[in-house]
Parts: sequence; C-alpha cells; structure tokens
Amino acid sequence: MDFTKIIRDERIKRGLSQKQLADEVGVTKRAIAYWEKGTRQMSIENADKVLKALHISIKLGDQSTSEGEVMK
Repeated sequence: MDFTKIIRDERIKRGLSQKQLADEVGVTKRAIAYWEKGTRQMSIENADKVLKALHISIKLGDQSTSEGEVMK
C-alpha cells in the first residue's frame, strides 16, 4: 500500500482534519496536503511524527528482503 494513501486514510479514519494533524505534528496544513498527494516528500523526522500522531508503527522486513509492513 502507498504510504501517502496510508497517511490520508488513517487521518480520516481517526476523524482528524489536515489542520489538526498538522498542528499535532508541528507543520502547516499545506505540508500535510502535499504529503498526502505525494507531491513532496517528508523528512524522516516528520514521517516519525506523523506515524506517532496517527498511532502507526512500521515493521521492517528481514534482511533477506527490502519489503516492510505497516502495522496499525
């Protein structure tokens, strides 16, 4: 599943507006919109903040694969 879709779907599922998520993460609403559309990439630090705000953890694949799994 696409990371940008996960962010948008989880934000909506939790009843958060882009503004509410932006305030929690410490970025602008526009940044959230860009990230959800995939038009801009977020930094590792901001990705961590977004994942924490949405209560999402990522399980990385083992060393034999490069695949990861998103855990909700």
